[in-house]
Amino acid sequence: MNRKFLASLALLLCLTTTFAQSTDKTPSFIRKKVIEYGWDVPYADYVSQNIAQMEKLPFDGLIFKLRSIGVILSTKPADPEKLKGDFEACKAIKTSKFTDNFIIGWAASEQDWFDDAHWEVILQNTKNLAKAAKLANCVGICFDHEPYGFNPWSYAKAKHRETKTFLEYEAIARKRGAQFARALESEFPGLKVLTFFQLSYFASLCKPMEPAKRAELLANNGYAFLPAFLNGMLDAATPNLMIIDGNENAYYYTNQNQYYEVYHRVKQSAEYLIDPANWYKYKNQVQAGQALYIDYYFDMGSKSRRLNKFLTPEEQALWFEHNIYWAMKTTDEYVWCYSERMNWWLNRTVPPGCEDAIVKAREAHDEGKPFTKDLKSALDKGRERQAEELGAKLVKPKATIPKIPANIQKPQIDGKFDGQAWENAIELNNLVGVINQTPEVKAKTSVKACYDDKALYLAVTCNEPEMNKLIAPELKRDDANIWKGDSLELFFAAPEKKTPVSHLIVNPSSSYWDALHLESSNDLGFNPTWQFAVTKQANAWLVEFEIPWAAMTVTPPKPGSTISVNICRQRSAGNEWSSWSPLVSGFLEFNQMGTFTFQK
Repeated sequence: MNRKFLASLALLLCLTTTFAQSTDKTPSFIRKKVIEYGWDVPYADYVSQNIAQMEKLPFDGLIFKLRSIGVILSTKPADPEKLKGDFEACKAIKTSKFTDNFIIGWAASEQDWFDDAHWEVILQNTKNLAKAAKLANCVGICFDHEPYGFNPWSYAKAKHRETKTFLEYEAIARKRGAQFARALESEFPGLKVLTFFQLSYFASLCKPMEPAKRAELLANNGYAFLPAFLNGMLDAATPNLMIIDGNENAYYYTNQNQYYEVYHRVKQSAEYLIDPANWYKYKNQVQAGQALYIDYYFDMGSKSRRLNKFLTPEEQALWFEHNIYWAMKTTDEYVWCYSERMNWWLNRTVPPGCEDAIVKAREAHDEGKPFTKDLKSALDKGRERQAEELGAKLVKPKATIPKIPANIQKPQIDGKFDGQAWENAIELNNLVGVINQTPEVKAKTSVKACYDDKALYLAVTCNEPEMNKLIAPELKRDDANIWKGDSLELFFAAPEKKTPVSHLIVNPSSSYWDALHLESSNDLGFNPTWQFAVTKQANAWLVEFEIPWAAMTVTPPKPGSTISVNICRQRSAGNEWSSWSPLVSGFLEFNQMGTFTFQK
């Protein structure tokens, strides 16, 4: 008995000693890093000359650029003299506090995925960018996928779309992604690749569905080739290469749950877009990052009437502090801090309280303290002030929609607006400008409406004094490029419900798109049956709609019942946005939908 006791005691002491030794080696806190980026992005030579002064700001690093390489997917070789100058500038950068720096390259390019000659140049540019990052003692490069120019990720705009299938394009994009990763690591083994978004962008596709359906939806997405490119990078990545999904959508967050939801999406749901052969690498070599957008929290002098205009300076700083804290709480390592109408390095138009908010949020996070400040009340007060000022402009319209008499034929959907049904229809108020976008509407949009037991009928006249400036690409159903031009957008929901919202879009070329907005995601697989016809006149384009109740996700109306509705137009000439029910900033303000009441 004593022997057993002594043996047990010895084992316990051994384990205790082992645990003590292990615990003794654990960190006091895990450092999360805030990286600066914005319109003030400096060149390497500026950084080399001013790094000591720059390091006085409360960041852990910055993103800077080269004079020789901007668009990393460019098919034009870097200028040798500029490249030499960049290499010399990078060698001269001596950092102490800024431990995590990145050199940026952009994506917009008319490169041909199938052209090996194009890719020979691109891969050399890639190697040179990585070499510069290594010389500057950066931790890696930043690759901005957003196309500020021609979109290389879109299947709709792909050069060989008529002869190459989407699956063929996915295969070549994956091959190029692997080549890209190898080129980076040939100059900088085990580097980090910070991206502003990866699969965090594809919420509607990161859920159960048939692979063929996912491929169909992805093919119509503006970033159709991005998941394949990422899979290719993972194919070729050595164990030390790290890719950061920067979750650009975090710009607009107002509560902690949004951060946790996207963290789950990046770390788990995103695997729906990853080849199972790469799951292990994805879990271990793709980090979740978070983003901040200073211009969204602070009033930076823009003419828009966004919420930040109605917050006190203290409330603006609180919003920023809140988002820094929760961004650091839910990132694996990096938070990137973006701005436009300010310059950190020249101390130009930096809003009061901005720098202090970073310091306070970091202290609270690093000390393990909870964030107890009440952002919700501050934002609610701002919304009250916004509603008070804009209230007269944001009156939600109501319209009583007549029912087509039984002895009158329903409209024939041909875009001509003839027939007796339209004679008895109600004409709605003309569309008005979205407050932050269109102070004055120059092209009138009028709408007529009527209904029967099967459907709602709309006749929309889009006056257009500059028909030659219409932008109306011919697209397949659900192609996201429909937003890049003139269009009509319809929104429908059951009364008093924020979601689901049925969203239908038509453009002057009869391209169309439909989706269902849910509480925390969008269902792009929502493809209801509805009809429309487009006709063009000398100074207008017309759309006639027949929309069954099921397509609006509402039940067939009874006399006196209601639904929530908005009708919106995007006009390319003049860059006008207008809507039937007034909006502040954009079409997706579902709390601002008007009401249709159905007459007997």
